[in-house]
Amino acid sequence: MSELADSAVNILLVDDSPSVRTVLRTLLCGLGVTRIYEATDREEAFIMARVCRPDLALIDHDLGRASGVDLVAAFRDTAISPMPELPLILLAPTGMEYLAEQAREAGADAVLPKPVTARMLGERILQLTGQADAGEALARKQA
Repeated sequence: MSELADSAVNILLVDDSPSVRTVLRTLLCGLGVTRIYEATDREEAFIMARVCRPDLALIDHDLGRASGVDLVAAFRDTAISPMPELPLILLAPTGMEYLAEQAREAGADAVLPKPVTARMLGERILQLTGQADAGEALARKQA
């Protein structure tokens, strides 16, 4: 499933766990994403957003000393955010609906369950980066 192979999407991956970042990087690479930037907290995420100008950020709900919801809110704060309009996906454990609601209220564009599937992730990335039509055409071509 390489839906994103021809799309040249830049993804900012924010998670404090190296092993989780590795799993998510593997999923993204399997989808055809080749430009993946990593951060462990808000400070690094803002630096990477300024420097790399990602098309989308994938944020874990638990960032150690802070929450992913807090980072979503910070990204939406025009007074401090380097990219307040950046599409944001929060990854949250299944069964934590209150967390998904908080994330949406903070400005998340989507909340996906953990563990996330490659298909679910790919579809949402295509949708949020405005490339859903290209992904559908590519999927038809591959079928």
